[in-house]
Amino acid sequence: MKKFEYKVFTFNNQTFTNNDITLSADLDKLGGESWELVSALPIIDGNNDGKGTSVFTDEIKFIFKREK
Repeated sequence: MKKFEYKVFTFNNQTFTNNDITLSADLDKLGGESWELVSALPIIDGNNDGKGTSVFTDEIKFIFKREK
């Protein structure tokens, strides 16, 4: 039976230096280390200022696996 190890990579949308280029570079690096993306989960946050509710995504959790 195959055995796997797992890794969670958190990408923060609010960090000034994070963008599509840095995300692509990070994902390419993980792919080069044989990590396979199995899921991406947006972390939803929000607030209510009394005038309405706003909902936004600050982070995305990428879950990877690779064979041991």
